Amino acid sequence: MGSKEEKAAGHIETYVKTIPGVISDCRDWAREIGRTYSPDLIVFVAKSGFLFAKPMAEYFKCDMAGILASRPSNGIKDKLKLVIGLMPQKAILALLKQPWMYRWNDRNRERNVETSVSFEREKAKRHRKILIVDDSVDTGWTLKRVCHTVRESFPDAMIKTAGYSMISYSEKRICVDFYRYRNAIVLTATSRKSEQYPVFLEEYEKWMSEKE
Repeated sequence: MGSKEEKAAGHIETYVKTIPGVISDCRDWAREIGRTYSPDLIVFVAKSGFLFAKPMAEYFKCDMAGILASRPSNGIKDKLKLVIGLMPQKAILALLKQPWMYRWNDRNRERNVETSVSFEREKAKRHRKILIVDDSVDTGWTLKRVCHTVRESFPDAMIKTAGYSMISYSEKRICVDFYRYRNAIVLTATSRKSEQYPVFLEEYEKWMSEKE
């Protein structure tokens, strides 16, 4: 499922969304998804996926839990990530739009997956329809690892995936059932460079303290 902002593969657009903008957008997105699929559990890829999953869970009036998936530590790549983090946002965006960046990231396939207390709690329930929500899907490896973990925990459930933004490069790795933006980089409060990042982080940690 795409959106009116869908672009041709290979052309990367950039959008900026405030927290209220994301909430409104995700409610509309959930309404679209609800025409064909209504989950009884939403699993978000922590931390960033929380921002998009919360308004969707409120729309569907369903439970929500998180799974953390992180890349294993790598000396050279960690240093490079630090350098990129110090670059101006405009330069980072220009870099992220380069096709070779996705091929380079694709080499790092491993993920450390850690389930949350809330997810372990949900395993005791008989969920039949699960929607996995991530902020962005570029290579597809993170979403694939999380899907595997969810499938192991709920072998009989119908599992669908949703990425707020999806790069077509990921399609050779995993099928993203629902996306809001295709071949786009969407800047939101989940970015550490965003002025709204502290607000997002506070909301996430508040929810975690209540659920965990």
